[in-house]
Amino acid sequence: MPSPAEQFKQSIAVSRPHKNNLGQIEVDYNKPIDKDAPSVIQSIPLEHEYSEAALSLSLDALKQTEALGNKYIFWHPFSGIIAAVVASIYFSKNQLDLLPKVKEESVWSYLWKNGMKNKETLGGGFMWVFLVGTVLFKFLAILNEDYFRENIRKINEENGIEIFGFDVSKYILNSKYLSDKMILKNNVNIIVYRNTPIASVVLKTPTLDVENENDDVIIVEKKAFITALSCRRVYLKSGILEDLINWAKKRCLDLNDSIYNETNKVKGQSVYANELIDTLVFKTYSFEFGLEKLMKESGFKLQKLQKLDTSKKKLNVLLNAIGVREKIWEITVPTKE
Repeated sequence: MPSPAEQFKQSIAVSRPHKNNLGQIEVDYNKPIDKDAPSVIQSIPLEHEYSEAALSLSLDALKQTEALGNKYIFWHPFSGIIAAVVASIYFSKNQLDLLPKVKEESVWSYLWKNGMKNKETLGGGFMWVFLVGTVLFKFLAILNEDYFRENIRKINEENGIEIFGFDVSKYILNSKYLSDKMILKNNVNIIVYRNTPIASVVLKTPTLDVENENDDVIIVEKKAFITALSCRRVYLKSGILEDLINWAKKRCLDLNDSIYNETNKVKGQSVYANELIDTLVFKTYSFEFGLEKLMKESGFKLQKLQKLDTSKKKLNVLLNAIGVREKIWEITVPTKE
């Protein structure tokens, strides 16, 4: 029989995150968070064991954006206009047989009487409106899904280079891959709750392009880009996204300070001594109304409204036609005089 001390330890024992054979935290976002895990919330950089989870969170943000796009398409006034056009064409060829209104008859009784009289004609009209509306929505939704899934496919094929600035698979296979690139590791902030990553932000700053370290010519922008901002849907109203935006702004200030103060510079890093971050940039889509509100509340200004690129996907012109746009937001990062 276990001793009282052992019984006590067993009573407070909590589950630990599961890791695969590559040392990566295994997370199933289709299941609820483990209630037996410690109720601790942490903010951590891109540690090795969270590499796969960080990439998954970034891709999940694109999937959520895709879903918002489908919702935007469904409720777009264009759908109502098409429904009205179909109905007008149908009823112009299949006219309703309206009965005269009796003086003592109520409006509802009059409508009901005419509805019963023309139920076949009305039923046919509703069927055509529903059919055309469904086909139209499905077609535009397929275009929307294709647009975002192409982005997801590209990010997966490149192992997250576009988001993180380096090949995440190399970090997964080698836990020391970022040991001399700590700025890249610390440009990621992951929120972990009950051993489960629930949100993250990725910052792309004017650092050396680690995939092309031997390039003779390196073009340096004075801008930092939030390349991924993600949160599990259930926590969207918790304020985590606002905290992550604020973290990105503070990170830019800290990197600028490291240029002024040589002692804060990490050995082996390349934050260009003469290239301060003067602007923080983030991109949203015109139907991400929640993020748009967050950008305004966080001090960002809308700098550019641009159409989707149609050079590779010609049918993106239809998404442009219903007002799908990319919005570029910027905020000035203070620098010392």
